[in-house]
Amino acid sequence: MAAEQYTQDKLLELGKDNYKKLVSYCEILEVNGFWDQARQVMKKTSTQVLDLYVQSVLMNLAIHCGDILENQKDFIRLVTKTNPLSIPSNGDIEEKSYVQSRQYYELPPVLLQLCGLYDKERKEIMTEYFLDAFLNILLCMAYLNDGKDGKVNEFIQKYYDKISNFVIDRDAKVHSEYIIRKLTSNVIRCDVEWVRQKQSVIDKERDRRQKEIEKKRAEAEKKRVEANKKRNKNVKKITKTKLKEIITNDDDTKKFVLTNDGDILSDEEIEKQKIVKQQEEERLAREEFMKVKQRILERERLQKEEKEKRIKALVDELNGMVGLSEVKEEIQSLINLIKIRKLREEMNMPVMDMSYHMVFTGSPGTGKTTVARLVGKIYKELGILSDGKMIETDRSGLVAGYVGQTAMKVHDVVKEAMGGILFIDEAYSLVNPDMPNDFGTEAVDALVKLMEDNRDNLVIIVAGYTEEMKTFLKSNTGLVSRFNKFINFPDYTKEELVSILSVMAGKAGLEIEEGAKVKVLELLNKMKASQWKNFGNARGIRNLFEKFVMNQANRLVKIENPTRDDLMIIKEADVFDR
Repeated sequence: MAAEQYTQDKLLELGKDNYKKLVSYCEILEVNGFWDQARQVMKKTSTQVLDLYVQSVLMNLAIHCGDILENQKDFIRLVTKTNPLSIPSNGDIEEKSYVQSRQYYELPPVLLQLCGLYDKERKEIMTEYFLDAFLNILLCMAYLNDGKDGKVNEFIQKYYDKISNFVIDRDAKVHSEYIIRKLTSNVIRCDVEWVRQKQSVIDKERDRRQKEIEKKRAEAEKKRVEANKKRNKNVKKITKTKLKEIITNDDDTKKFVLTNDGDILSDEEIEKQKIVKQQEEERLAREEFMKVKQRILERERLQKEEKEKRIKALVDELNGMVGLSEVKEEIQSLINLIKIRKLREEMNMPVMDMSYHMVFTGSPGTGKTTVARLVGKIYKELGILSDGKMIETDRSGLVAGYVGQTAMKVHDVVKEAMGGILFIDEAYSLVNPDMPNDFGTEAVDALVKLMEDNRDNLVIIVAGYTEEMKTFLKSNTGLVSRFNKFINFPDYTKEELVSILSVMAGKAGLEIEEGAKVKVLELLNKMKASQWKNFGNARGIRNLFEKFVMNQANRLVKIENPTRDDLMIIKEADVFDR
C-alpha cells in the first residue's frame, strides 16, 4: 500500500517538490510575457495565484472526503510558499477561508490555459507537465491517511475530466488510461513520458488510417475530375445553344451563370441560395447563443439556490436562539423587505431609499451581539454588504485623548469595518452632557459623516440601555435621520435562562439533569432585586454554568473510575453558587 511506502514527512517533501515544478512553470510564463495581461486583471503574481489555487483545490478535496483532518490541514498550509487562505496551525479554519476556496476552485484554470497558449506558440508540452505535477500534489495529500479511497478517486477523476479536456488535446482512450494509472499506482511520479508514448502509438495509427483515407479520397477525386471533364465536354457542346434558347424565351435583363456542375443558374437563383445559406448560419448562431444563455441561466439558478440555502441556515440559527420572538420577527421582516426591494430593482421599478443602520436596545446579555453578527452574514448573502464581518467596539475604541486624534481613530475603525457591521456597544457613553468639551462628541460627528460617505457598504449598529440610547440619538440631529430602525431585546425570563443553560451544556458536550434544572430555577427565583439587576441575563447564566462545571469536577475527582455518563451529566448536587 502507498501508506506503507510513504511517511507523512516524505509525502510533504514530494508535494513540495511538485509544487516547485509548478513555480518554475509560472516563472517561465512571467519571463516570456504570458502573465502580463492576467496580472493587470487579477492584481497578483502568477505564484500568488498558484498558491491560492493549490490550497483551494486541496481544501475542496479534503471537504469532499469528509472533515479536514489535522495532517491534511498542515499539508495544505505547508506545501505552498505562502498561506493565502490563512490556514491556522492550531484551531478551526475560518468560514471565509472555506468560501474563498470554493470560489477559486470554481474559477477557470488560468495558469493551465496560459501554459496551453505557451505550448501552442513555442511547440512545447509544459501544460502536460504542469497538470501532472498538480495531480501529484493531490495524491500526496490523499496518501496521508492510509492511501486513496473511493471518495478521493471520485474527486480527482472529476477534477481531471473537468480540466484535462479544457487544456490538453489527447485521445479519449489515453486520457482514461492516464488517470487510471495515476489513481491505481502506488508510486507518485511523473507520468508525462509514459502517456506521450501511449499517445504516440495512437497518433501513428491514426496517421496511417488518415493516409489511407486520403489516398482513397484522392483516387475518388481523380475519378470524379475525369468524369467531370468528360461530362463538361458534352455540356460545352450544348451550352451556347441552351443559353441562347433560355435568353430568347426569358427576360432580356436576366444574367445567367454556368456552374462547375454544369448547371445554368440565373442571378436570381444564386441570390436565393445566398439567402438560404445566410439564414442557416443565423439559425446556427441563434442556437449557439441560446445554449450559452441557458448555461448562464442554469449557473445563476444554482447560485441563487445556494444563496437561499445559506440565508435559510442563518435564519434557522437565529430562530434556534432561546426567546427573542419579537427580535426574530423584526429581523425576518427586514429580510423580506430587502428581498422585495431587490425584486423591484431587477424589474426596473422605483425603490425608496433605505437605511440599514439599526439601534439595539436592552440590557447586557440579551443576545444583541450574537444577533448583530448574524445580521452581518445575512446582509452579505442578500447583497447589502460585500464581506459580512462584524467589528465590535465601544467608547475606548473610538475616542482618543487629544484634539484631532478622535476623528482619525473613528476613521480607522470604520475602515476596518467596511463591507460589514460596525457594532458599537454602550454607544450612549460617547455623549456626556455634563462634559461639553468631551471628545466623544467629536467621535459622533465623525461617525455621522462616515456613515453618509459609506452608506453603500457599511452598516452601523449601536447598542445600549433603552433610555440612555434615546438620549444618545438626540445629541446629534444627524443620528436621528440615519438610525430609524429600533429593535428591543427584552430581558430573558428565568425559564428562558434555564433553557439557555441547557444549550450551553449541549455545546460543551454536557447534559443538565432535570433535578438540576429545577434547582437552577429555584436559585434564580431566590435572587434579590439588587442581585438580579447585575446578573447580566445570558452572561450571568454562563458564569453560573462555569461554576457548576467546576463543582462537577470537584465531585468527580472523589469517584474512582467515573463512567462516561458521570462525565457528561451535571447533577443537582453540582448546582450551588458560593
